[in-house]
Amino acid sequence: MSLLETRMWFYFLAASYLDVGIEAIHFGQVGLMDNNDPGHAGWLDMLGRVRAYAHQHARRHLVLCDAHTPTGGYVENGHLLFDVHAFPLRIVGVTNEPYKGILQVGYADSIFKRSKGGITPSGWSCEHLPYLVEFDNFGSHNPGKPSQSPFIWGWDEITWFALMPEADRNQWLHYAWNWVKDTDPIGHLEMPGSRVLRAGNPDGPRWYWANTRSAACPGGFNTEQTIKEIWQADR
Repeated sequence: MSLLETRMWFYFLAASYLDVGIEAIHFGQVGLMDNNDPGHAGWLDMLGRVRAYAHQHARRHLVLCDAHTPTGGYVENGHLLFDVHAFPLRIVGVTNEPYKGILQVGYADSIFKRSKGGITPSGWSCEHLPYLVEFDNFGSHNPGKPSQSPFIWGWDEITWFALMPEADRNQWLHYAWNWVKDTDPIGHLEMPGSRVLRAGNPDGPRWYWANTRSAACPGGFNTEQTIKEIWQADR
């Protein structure tokens, strides 16, 4: 991000999204793109330009920016770089209970109870910035075998989730929603809508869609109704 060309490219993409009505943008893995950016000067420059463009052109003159924050967040002089933090769930495989996974504070680099606070880009202050946790997707390694983070039983998180029986999958979504809400109320489970899969075998599914299975979406995983139930119950 210290390179001018990189900042221009990010700005161009963000402006293009804002022009078609997008109001929230995920900026990826900051930790892999700031090794030559002391004080996050490049990030602050790029994000400032994106927010200035949004102020003039976005539907509600605002854009919400988030990114992966393995450190718990990025803060410079008391000011947070992002409007909300985000990170994978980091699901723990339960020993001697094949394919079972749970959530746990302090496992690997999970963000639970670690989100940093400060002054947000929109001007309000917090001790801990709200964050999203997602079903990560990155590949598989010895699928079906015991494994350590970031894998869960040899799969990435969304593939592990998708390969569950439908009833177990829907029950686990309820479990994860309630666990995050009860454990760290500033955290929010990002529902899996559409995600690439890495099943690790030729016959495995290649994409996850939450949609109810139908002629229009024959590859749907029937999670749509469960997501609806969870959101409605939380109103």
